[in-house]
Amino acid sequence: MVLLKRYEFLLFDADGTLLDFDRCEEKALRDTLRHYKIPADAKTVHLYHQINAALWEQFNRGEIDRPYLLHRRFEQLCEQLGRQDDPAQMNHYYMQQLSCHADLLEDAAEVCNVLFKKYKLYIITNGASLTQHGRFSVCPLTPLFQNLFISEDMGVQKPQKAYFDAVATAIPGFAPDRALVIGDSLSSDILGANQAGLDCCWYNPQAAEKPASISCTYEIRRLRQLLEILR
Repeated sequence: MVLLKRYEFLLFDADGTLLDFDRCEEKALRDTLRHYKIPADAKTVHLYHQINAALWEQFNRGEIDRPYLLHRRFEQLCEQLGRQDDPAQMNHYYMQQLSCHADLLEDAAEVCNVLFKKYKLYIITNGASLTQHGRFSVCPLTPLFQNLFISEDMGVQKPQKAYFDAVATAIPGFAPDRALVIGDSLSSDILGANQAGLDCCWYNPQAAEKPASISCTYEIRRLRQLLEILR
């Protein structure tokens, strides 16, 4: 892969791109289930993942808002488990646990430390404000980033063009033709970049298929491949 144009601003998604959200979520979820004396077995964990993933897809499509998502995921879990626990309290406890974890994906530290020397790095995330601020307060990569753009703080989320417009306005000297969005989600990162007219790099470690309606400037299987594109 060869760099076809010069970039200055690198907009990184957080979870699934730099942070190992699956590992962080697993730790926080099992802690929460144990706290509420719910069996933290594979069946219950899988059920939560199904519920949560479906709600996040609705959120990314703009069909539901964040407060509804955060409450409804544990409400649905309790309904399906026949539990009477308070879903709002469960979610609050879970978010507190999640905010303590910032496990990195393979190569994330190396890639960011190399790119930091040549580019201006930013985080763009749809994660909840409480958890993302907490996680980046303990994340070793945080000093490498110029700013952290959390959708809940901004009042809009990826893939909405308004989110990327707000990010562009907040970055001093931002030039759209010198920016690259890097993320693992087609429905939020890559679609959002398309709608905002920004170049993008799809981090696709599972070699998933891309619909023809979405385009990406680059596609990589490993984060280290970014160093080949941006050398």
